[in-house]
Amino acid sequence: MTDAATAARYNVRPLLPGPQEALRDAVLRLGLPADRLTALATHGAVEALAVQGLSPDLTRVLERALREGGGTVLSDADGRRALLLGPLMTMSRLPAVLSQWSAAAESLGGAIGDALMARGAPPPPLRAGDHVLDFGARTLVMGILNVTPDSFAGDSISNDAGAVVDRARGFVAAGADLLDIGGESTRPNASPVDATEELARVLPAVRAVCAAVDVPVSIDTRKSEVALAAIAAGAVIVNDIWGLRGDPAMAQVLGAHPHVALVAMHNQRGTDYDDLMEDICASLRESVRLAQEHGVGAERIVVDPGFGFGKTPAQNLELMRRLRELGGLGRPVLLGPSRKSTVGAILGGVDPRDRVEGTLALVALAIDAGVSMVRVHDVAAVVRAARVADAVVRGTPAAVAVLPRPGPTG
Repeated sequence: MTDAATAARYNVRPLLPGPQEALRDAVLRLGLPADRLTALATHGAVEALAVQGLSPDLTRVLERALREGGGTVLSDADGRRALLLGPLMTMSRLPAVLSQWSAAAESLGGAIGDALMARGAPPPPLRAGDHVLDFGARTLVMGILNVTPDSFAGDSISNDAGAVVDRARGFVAAGADLLDIGGESTRPNASPVDATEELARVLPAVRAVCAAVDVPVSIDTRKSEVALAAIAAGAVIVNDIWGLRGDPAMAQVLGAHPHVALVAMHNQRGTDYDDLMEDICASLRESVRLAQEHGVGAERIVVDPGFGFGKTPAQNLELMRRLRELGGLGRPVLLGPSRKSTVGAILGGVDPRDRVEGTLALVALAIDAGVSMVRVHDVAAVVRAARVADAVVRGTPAAVAVLPRPGPTG
């Protein structure tokens, strides 16, 4: 092992993985001209992309293209799934290189290019009714309004429209960017609610909240009948826990209302996965495809990996560790970890009302992993935590950058 004096002399610091600016700033601090930054694309950053649905021929094309650019391909026995490894410059040129081989290779190159571009920039703004949700400046916070008598989180408001409005106004005053109203509990083993009962719960709340606050209102439902009525009452987002795959008519409702946005969540019955994130991403892409088939453009869609839905606590934690893989979808990502049972399990079975700190930890980690929006019960606390996390992850706020140093210490 190197002695302490030698270690102190050279002060070697790993820069990857780390903030994207770390390598750039390290070069500029050397006093080198900006054009030397091109070296980073060749030597300073390695891209790793997981790909599936290949043919053996396509895998061989990839192997040749990456080998010539200093990269490599690791594939399974039949050449249908692969891991592509290579310098950033090689990966960025891959779509153009593949386009010279065949139509199939060009199509693959387009998918690779789209994923790289999506990963490298915030998602474009999303329009919901007269509102525009901008994901570039900060993480957005969705406040949960449960008009159910049996919410797992202990935050039920039931059918008191006045109480719903009071909470909605409180959430907006605390910094909520949008509100999500739900009338059917989705906790494990919850009793199903028919459409008539759900409508009786949510419609008065939707009407009252839309009249009281000036933020987008979302309807959290899996039923197309409820979604349709809530849209007529003023909702401009449909939050579907089955990603358009529960009620066949849900996609038609969205297609018939071009001013309404969609949150498409991953969900499944059971917890069996071949590869957790591969399966989640594939399912969300299928939801986007189904939406587009019914006239709902990708620009109207937010995706949600479904923390706590069809997943064990261990799988929820794996989801958190691998959230960055959703970046290739090119859509805003919503995460709903609030007061979930996984938090309770980690903390020794605490009551949902005592899971705030655990929720804040997951929110901060999610922001670092690139999510665009979080859905939560404890709006005020989450808004404060998100602002601090955003200041680290998205860049120092201008008001903070100009602050003088504190007084002398020591």
